[in-house]
Amino acid sequence: MSTRYSDAEIEAFAAFYNEHGVLRLPGLIDRAKAAEILAIVDEVATKADEPAAEGSTISYGRGEGRMTIRQMWRDIPEINAFLLDGDLGSVIARIVGARQLRFWFDLTFLHNGQPDGTEGEGTAWHHDIAAFSFQGMQIPSLWMALTSATLDNSRLEFIDGSHRTVPGYYRAPTSNPNLDDGFLTCPDFDALVAEGRERIITWDCDPGDAILIHPFTIHGARGNAGTASGGRRVAITTRWLGDDVRWLPLRNPPSRMHGVKESGITIGSRPKGDWFPLVHDETAQPAR
Repeated sequence: MSTRYSDAEIEAFAAFYNEHGVLRLPGLIDRAKAAEILAIVDEVATKADEPAAEGSTISYGRGEGRMTIRQMWRDIPEINAFLLDGDLGSVIARIVGARQLRFWFDLTFLHNGQPDGTEGEGTAWHHDIAAFSFQGMQIPSLWMALTSATLDNSRLEFIDGSHRTVPGYYRAPTSNPNLDDGFLTCPDFDALVAEGRERIITWDCDPGDAILIHPFTIHGARGNAGTASGGRRVAITTRWLGDDVRWLPLRNPPSRMHGVKESGITIGSRPKGDWFPLVHDETAQPAR
């Protein structure tokens, strides 16, 4: 990490995050470090079709013109050291107001566009909290750009202030809309924006820029418009667990969740153990 923030800057960041549910942190990561992580991601991506190594937690997903890579932090020492850096966790904790902060997992998105140069698959409007097995307000996601992110190549878009106005949990866009599971159907936010009833907030990002996202904030991304319009977009998203977080999976069994058996976590308890490493602990430090 390259940028250090004063207490006054953190206070301003926290106010913006609390108001809008999202915050851009320009240049949070040094460009050289972003390039280093990108090279590792590209190497991991080449192994998507190979048999998984014994004990590996890395998994892959694919869509039209896109790929996801999940859980690199357990397998790759360089990724582990980068994500568990105490300075990185400290910035997040100070913004969201967590005295203790634990790391959860990483999820990397590669939006390449279609091989024929046409637009790839985007990400529908959603909020992350409905897919989480932990519940609480202090489950921020830190999205870090490893390449440039623009309108043409699938930058993130957010519904301004939606973390304060959503009436419940919206069903994930990949879920069966006919399920009687108590989740709400996500509204057509494109239509609401067009009608002036909601407002999009978004930023172009350079490599090393980061965006901090509240777990209830509605967000999505258009598909990469293709190689002729700006190149691929790669970003690594990380999930973090603060003071108010408890293990309360909304579905049984919780999907894609490693570490439950290993950590001995039980319903209603706080995260603990090596699968949820403590990266910031203000309770063990003198008060500022």
